Amino acid sequence: MKVIGRVRPGGPQRVGGIAAVAALLVAAMLALGAPAVAQGSITVTPNPVPVATDSYTEVQVRWSGQPAGTLIFASVCVKSTKDPDFQVGVHCSPLAQVEVNGTADGSGSALVPVFRGQEPTTDLPWGCFAPGDAVPSGVLGATTCYLRVTNDLVLNNDDAVEAAIAVTGAGNPVDRGVLGAPVAAAPVAPAAPAAPTPSGPTTLDGVPIAFTG
Repeated sequence: MKVIGRVRPGGPQRVGGIAAVAALLVAAMLALGAPAVAQGSITVTPNPVPVATDSYTEVQVRWSGQPAGTLIFASVCVKSTKDPDFQVGVHCSPLAQVEVNGTADGSGSALVPVFRGQEPTTDLPWGCFAPGDAVPSGVLGATTCYLRVTNDLVLNNDDAVEAAIAVTGAGNPVDRGVLGAPVAAAPVAPAAPAAPTPSGPTTLDGVPIAFTG
């Protein structure tokens, strides 16, 4: 009588071997297809950010874990990079952004402007506000914004790291005014009038001399 499915003691475990190979192949495919995970860290000081309404101030942003020698972008954004709808051109302010050269160890720091009020270009319908601030009609008033750091291209979201930030208080001595507004030129003092050239007869050591002019 033939028995289906029996394996001789000590014989090769063909089914188990195939399953093991298949498991390895699946693991390799998952590893190859897995999305890149951002590495590194970011800190913002101070946070919350004391800044006057409709003004901006600069905060110290420090990061680590970025690729060595690669251009770094630090931006203020209204949405987290983890949000599936996140788009740099829509949710990050081009005026609240700095670019700095990378370092040999992938760490660095920069002063980044943080604003309180509507996004300073006014082309984007959002802003960073403190609780209780008046928000213009049609503008998303976010009480949590994000400071995002990435490398190489500002569109690079694979390597982006971020820190949630909030604005608060009545401002501090380093308020800069409206971000992106033209800076008024310093007044120039009028030039002093030139001294008149003497004319007419006079003397030098008792000897008459004359000036003409």
